[in-house]
Parts: sequence; structure tokens; C-alpha cells
Amino acid sequence: MLTTEKLLELPETRKRLENYGDDYLIDRKIKFDLAKTKNYKNNLYFHATGGCSEIGLGKGLYLGKDMRALNNFYNSEGGRIEVYCGNFKYIDLTQYDDLDKFEEEAKQKFSDCNYNEHLKLLTLSKGYDGIRYYDPIATGEEFIVYNTIKLKLIKKSRKKMYISL
Repeated sequence: MLTTEKLLELPETRKRLENYGDDYLIDRKIKFDLAKTKNYKNNLYFHATGGCSEIGLGKGLYLGKDMRALNNFYNSEGGRIEVYCGNFKYIDLTQYDDLDKFEEEAKQKFSDCNYNEHLKLLTLSKGYDGIRYYDPIATGEEFIVYNTIKLKLIKKSRKKMYISL
């Protein structure tokens, strides 16, 4: 399994970042928004409440392992950070080709779904609780958990957090 730093070095990731903006914007993105494994804690996950409500990989709990990166990207307009602990089983779809193949399989098996529900159904049918994926336009390494009973909310911040650079 590749670390978030190794995933950042992939040619496909670099190509996606080039479409993000100029070198200055990319450097700021990498410095402030992308997750770094040095900030991870064992079995701790964070959810930023200030994010947009796009469907992405379907309805589920979107988490990250780097609280600072999540806060900087998703809570720039204000939001809260929720802290979860848990040990869930995820399928690693951080390689773009793997995610594309998985999505195609899900569409074939569960063709009558809306809102990317087919991804959730295939994930759960294969015995996984969620998906690990890589989105360099967001915070890099992220997780979506469909089987949330394996997670426990341990802290919900009371005040809004704002980006601080």
C-alpha cells in the first residue's frame, strides 16, 4: 500500500495537479491541503463538517487521517472537526485505474442505482466497510465509510474552526 506521499508522486496525480493551477497554487495545495502521514494517529479519523455536499463516492461518512489538511480544505468557510476511532476494513482504490475498474464493475452489478449507491453496494458485498481513495484536488488520501457501526464518535468540536495559514 502506497503512502500519501508516494501517491502524490504518481504521474497521474501530477497531471491532475497541473490542471489545478500554476506552480504557486500547486505548492500551496501540497503544503496546506494535502494529508501527510506524519500527522496520522493509529485508528483515528477526522470528519470536517464545513465541506460541500457533493456525492463523490456515494452517501457515507467521508473521513481523513490528517486533521489539519481536512480543516484547511473543507472548513475554509468555517466548520467543525469530528474525531472518530475505529478499525474498519477498506478496499484500497487509491490507484486511479483500480478505482475506474471498480466503478465499472459496480455499474454492471448494480445498474439501477442513484447517487453512486452502486459503489456502496459493491463495497459492502465484497466484505469491506469503506473505500480508501486519493483525490489531490481535495486532501489527497481520504476514506469513505459505508458501514459506520465500526466507528465511534469520540469528540465533536463545539466551536467553528477556521483556516489558519
